[in-house]
Order: sequence, then structure tokens, then C-alpha cells
Amino acid sequence: MTGITGTGPLHLPADAPSAPVAIAFGASVLGGRPGSFVEGRLEASLQLYRLGKAEKILVSGNQGGMSGDEIAVMTGWLLDRGVPESALLTDGAGLDTYLACRRARDEFGVERVLLVSQFFHARRAAALARHLGLDADAVRAECGCTRRAWVRNLAREYLLSRPKAALDIARGR
Repeated sequence: MTGITGTGPLHLPADAPSAPVAIAFGASVLGGRPGSFVEGRLEASLQLYRLGKAEKILVSGNQGGMSGDEIAVMTGWLLDRGVPESALLTDGAGLDTYLACRRARDEFGVERVLLVSQFFHARRAAALARHLGLDADAVRAECGCTRRAWVRNLAREYLLSRPKAALDIARGR
């Protein structure tokens, strides 16, 4: 599954190339606050914006998710840290990585993009984005997660998410 795991560098925000847009992928929000995975993605996206590596941040996730409104929480977090509303794009229908990348292309006209996520997800995101014709680079987000959360998410990535990505590509979803 090399095509799904992706190839190419996984940049730190300070070393990332520039792009008009950085996508911050959604995940669980808890009690109106970003969960640790989301907060890491937001921190890295904020760094990219402040360093002038991304002109805009596309907040993509589930607006009506079981854990709460990912878009409202993520947008609020960025606004509270000084990112102007004019630098934010929001997509509450980016329900998974494939949809987030496809909608970035189709709904927002994105061609060149930085994909911000933890190491286990970022390269898969870049592989999917490239399959969709985007010029994409992966940017690593940190996470202050528990060991249990890491193990759970790594298992999810390898047992569920990568096979699903392979099916998405095969079906041309």
C-alpha cells in the first residue's frame, strides 16, 4: 500500500514549503474545546499562517459530529489566537480525508495545499490529495496525547483508514 501511505517528506511547519492554503483536518472536539489531535493540527496550522507559509487555513471537518461542531470549535480557536476571519475557510462537510481533499479542490478551487495532521495520517492525506490532482505537501502536527490514544489511532489508521483509502481510490469515489 505504498501509494496510500504516501511518499515524500513530512515537513515540520518551520521547514514546510509555501502554499495558498493549509487544511487543518477535524477530529473529536470535547466540551467545546479541541481534542488533543485537533489542537496539534491547529497549532501547526497557526504556525504556518504566522510564518507566511499559508495565506489561508481551511478548517475541514464535521459540523454536526457526535462530539460537537468541529468547525465552530476549530474556527473559534484560531480566531482567539489572532487569525483574522478573512484568512479562514470553513468546510463542515469534510467528513473524511478523501472528502476534505476533494471538496478543497471542487468547492474552494484549491490547487496547491499543505495538509496538516499527525504523522500517521498526513502522508495518507497527501497520497489521496495527489490522487485527486492536488499539488500537496504533508505537514506534521504534534499531539500531547496519551499512549492509549496513540495506539488506538495507529490501529485505526492501519486497520481501517488505509484500506478505506485504497477502496476510495479504486472506486473513484
